[in-house]
Amino acid sequence: MGELTTRRKIYEEILLNPGLHFRELQARLNMPTGVLEYNLGVLERDGIIVSKMDGRYRRLFPNTAMTRDERRIMSLLRSKIGRRIVIFLIENGKTKHGDLAKNLNISPSTLSYHLSKLVKGGIIEREISGRESFYFVIDENLVARVIIKYRRSFLDILVDNFAEWYLSR
Repeated sequence: MGELTTRRKIYEEILLNPGLHFRELQARLNMPTGVLEYNLGVLERDGIIVSKMDGRYRRLFPNTAMTRDERRIMSLLRSKIGRRIVIFLIENGKTKHGDLAKNLNISPSTLSYHLSKLVKGGIIEREISGRESFYFVIDENLVARVIIKYRRSFLDILVDNFAEWYLSR
């Protein structure tokens, strides 16, 4: 396969699945590490794709197809637990930490870790009332639009069900 064909294949996968990280992309394309690294470098240097660090992951995005806000949101929604939290909050509104843990069947410490990332990423906000912490999505419409717009890239029945619910209300 020629270099241009390889780059086109890489770009098309990133375009269809914005926010993939290197290993996910490598597994989907079944491409050797060196070949993928080299071609990603060329695509990024030429401004065709952009990358964003998300903790230990380098997330890959098409440069022209997404806004900065969409990339930020997609980066955080690539985590299945983060995605579940955000969808639950959009569907149910402001929710206490304990109720989130119970409804999502997530340990409180794991939940706290993911909530912290989502708060730091600017998707959700924490409100303290007495001894309780409540969480809610800051811009539900923007986040919902991003989920719906890129739902094919998640391969997740939860996202499909959310999209149907959101669009029918």
